[in-house]
Formats: sequence, C-alpha cells, structure tokens
Amino acid sequence: MNTPFRIYISDPHVIFREGIKKIIHKNNGFVIAGESDNWSITDAFFQTSGADLLMIFTIPLKTGIEAALMLRQKHPGLKCVLFTNTSRHPDLFTAMDNGFSGIIHKATSEKELLYALDIIRAGSVYTSPEIHTYLSKRRVTYSPVDDDPLNSKWTEKEIRILRYIVKGYHNDEISRLMNLRIRTIEGHKARMIEKAGVPNTLNLILFALKNKLLNINDL
Repeated sequence: MNTPFRIYISDPHVIFREGIKKIIHKNNGFVIAGESDNWSITDAFFQTSGADLLMIFTIPLKTGIEAALMLRQKHPGLKCVLFTNTSRHPDLFTAMDNGFSGIIHKATSEKELLYALDIIRAGSVYTSPEIHTYLSKRRVTYSPVDDDPLNSKWTEKEIRILRYIVKGYHNDEISRLMNLRIRTIEGHKARMIEKAGVPNTLNLILFALKNKLLNINDL
C-alpha cells in the first residue's frame, strides 16, 4: 500500500503514547496523525483533520467506547481500536458488537501490535489472544455462519495448525515447528474454535474431520 495508514492515539499516559509512536515511526506503512490525553482534544482534532484509525484508552472502558462511536457517526470510514488493561470485562462485548476493528491488551508486544495493525488495515478484526478467548465463550453455542466451512476461508496456516493438533502436538511444540510465538498459536486456535462455532479443541478436530478440512491421512 502506497498511502500510509494514519493513526490517532487517545490515551492519558504519555509514556504509553511515546512507546506506540516509536513503534509506528519505525514502519513506513503507518504514520501518527495526532495524539491527545483526553477526549475533548481528540474531538477537536477530528473536527478539522482526519485519520484512518483511532486507538483509544479510557477508564472506564464504556467512556472510550462511547467516544469512539460518536466519532464514527461523524466519520463512517473511521476504524476504532480499544486499548485495555483487562482481558475480561462485559464492555469488551459492547465494543465488538458495535463494530470495533480491534481490542488490544496494553501488555502486547511490539511484534504483535504491528501484526494487529496489518490485519486491521486490511479490513479484518483483531483481538489479543487472551481477550479473544474471553469473547469467544459467549459464542460457543452459535453455529457457523456459513453452511460450507470451506467458504469461511480457512487459511493454509490454520490447516497446518489443525494437522499438528490432530497429531497430538502441544502449543509449545507447534510454535517451534512453525517458528511462531506460543501466544500466536493460542490466538489462531481460539479464532478457529470461534470460526467453527464449537466449544473446545476436541470438537474443533471433529468439526475439521466431518467437514473434510482434515482427512484420515492426517491422523
């Protein structure tokens, strides 16, 4: 992408904003459009300027969610990401139900943050693995949205992880074999469980076999 992805940070902690800016400045695909430590400055900025993504953190979480939604009403193309110190809170469901592009834990690593931004810039949704696990618990009784699981765009990476799972490999073993962080593997597994609409890993394996994502030779 030739046009830089413009990011605005609204967070009361200077040291946190500085850390985000250092990460962003090292990557040509992203630029900082602006920053603030309170909502009034953020609102004033968007009255005269713009950004592609708003990254917001407030306490309580509800305040940040409501502020972001107000801005998105005025700027429909604006993507919103909620920063949080917690991985378990009812307001996290509110953010996802209202179309937030991501929920990122403030303890995330630089590598994971950049990975998340790439996903969000491409138009998908990202939640930190531990948050995703919490959010997925509400959806375990749901069926897959698509009757044909192959239309759900299972990636080659997901299929490869499925093959390791069905052979009995643990997360740490899969991470070494695929040269990925354990948290990344955990995140993929949580997303696959949600995608399949099943409650746990065992049911994910059964789903994969039943729908021919795996075959008998993978056992």
